[in-house]
Amino acid sequence: MKTMASKPNVAFIGLGAMGIGMAIHLLDDGFPVTGYDVNPMTLERLLAMGGLSATSPKECVQDASLIVCMVANSTQTEDVFFADATGAVFGLAQNAVVVLCSTVAPGFPVKLLDRIHREFQRSDIELVDCPVSGGTIRAARGSLTILSSGGKEGLSTAQPLLKSMSETLYEIEGGLGAANKVKLVNQHLAGIHIAASAEAMGLAATLGVNTKEFYEKALKSPACSWMFENRVPHMLSNDWTPHSAISIFVKDMRIVTSEGLLQDFPLYIASATERLYQYAARLGYERDDDASLVRIFLGQTLSLVSEATRFQTLDDHHSTELICRLLETVHTLAAVEALAFGHKLGISVRTLTSIISNAAGASESFKKIAPMIWAGDFSSGCTIAETRDILKDAITLAQMHNYPLQLTATTLQLLHQAVVYGLGEEGQPALLKLWTTSALSADR
Repeated sequence: MKTMASKPNVAFIGLGAMGIGMAIHLLDDGFPVTGYDVNPMTLERLLAMGGLSATSPKECVQDASLIVCMVANSTQTEDVFFADATGAVFGLAQNAVVVLCSTVAPGFPVKLLDRIHREFQRSDIELVDCPVSGGTIRAARGSLTILSSGGKEGLSTAQPLLKSMSETLYEIEGGLGAANKVKLVNQHLAGIHIAASAEAMGLAATLGVNTKEFYEKALKSPACSWMFENRVPHMLSNDWTPHSAISIFVKDMRIVTSEGLLQDFPLYIASATERLYQYAARLGYERDDDASLVRIFLGQTLSLVSEATRFQTLDDHHSTELICRLLETVHTLAAVEALAFGHKLGISVRTLTSIISNAAGASESFKKIAPMIWAGDFSSGCTIAETRDILKDAITLAQMHNYPLQLTATTLQLLHQAVVYGLGEEGQPALLKLWTTSALSADR
C-alpha cells in the first residue's frame, strides 16, 4: 500500500484580508502552516483552523522549507526579514525558498535576495516573486491568479504551493522581478478603470440618468471593463465595505508612477489617476472600498449614484451613448499607455495580451486594440480626430453641469496632442506614437 508523501512545512507571514484566506486554504490542502502577523486575532483564527502561530518572523520560518510573504509593501517586507534579532533572515532553514506574494516595485525582489545572499551570507536561499490577484473570496477558495518569476529551482520547489493557491498560474520569462512587471501593468489598468468607472457613473447620475439602467446598458457595450462590471454594483448600492480598500490603489498607483519616474517614461493617465486616489485618501476614505472613489465626484450628495437608481426612466439616449463612448475612449488610451509601458519594461505585447485579457485589468478596449498594436495595424477603426471630437462633446456636456472630468480631460489632451503631431487621420492604435516610435510586435 502506497503512503502519501507529506507536504512541506510552510511559514506564512502576513495574515491580512487575503493572507488569512490563503493560509487557511493551504491548511485545508494538507500543508502544515505556521503563521505570523502583528494582529493577534488573525493568529487565533489560524490556530482555530489547525495551524500554528509564531511570536516573530524568525520563529515562524525556522522549520519551513517554503516561506510565503504576504505583507502590504516593500517596507514591511524589509522589516519582516531584517528587523534586529526577530527578522526572518535569522531563522531561515537551509535551502528555503521565499515566495514573495506582495505587489512591489519590479526591482525590489532582486534587491531583497541580493541582501540575503551578500549581507547575511545565505547564498542557499532562493526567492521567487509571485504577486497575486483575485480578492479575499478567491484567496480562501484557492482560486487566485498568480504571476510567478525567478530561478528555475526556486520556481520548481514552489510550484505545488502556488498551484494549491491558484486557479490560474503564469510563469513569466525574464527572471526575478518579471512577474511584478506584469502585475504593475495590470494594476495600472485596474486602477484607471475603477477611477474611470467612478467618473462616468458620477456623470450619469449628475445628468439625471437612471444609473442602474445605464450600468446594464454599458455592460453590453464596448465601454465595459472587468472593474466596471465588478465595482459599479458597490456604487449602486452605496456599499463601501472594503473588499479592496482605496489605500491599496494609493500604494499600487504610486508603485506604477514611481517606476515611470525611474524609467523616465511618461504616464499621463496613470499619474492623473494616482492623484484621484490620493485625494480620496486625504478626505478620509482610505480604508473604504475603492469603489467609494465615486464620492469625490459628487459634491454634497455623496450617495447620488445610489439614489439615481430610482430616477424615472428618461429617453436620454444621447447622454448614455456619450458616457459609454467616454469610458471606451479612456480605456483605449489607458490600454495604449499600459502596453507602451510594458514594452519599456521588457514585457512583450503578446505576453501582456494573453494575461491581462483574462485579468482584473481587462477591458473591451484592451481586447480590441492590443491585437492591432501587436500586428502593427495603425489604420483600423475610428480615427484619432473622430475620437477627439466625441470627447469634446462629453467635456462640453459636463461643463454645463460643473462636473469634473479629470481622466477624460487628460485623455482629451492626449488626443489633441496626437492630432497636432499629424496623427489625426490614423486609427486609434497610432496613439502608441505618443509614447514610442518603435514597433511593439510579438517578437520584440
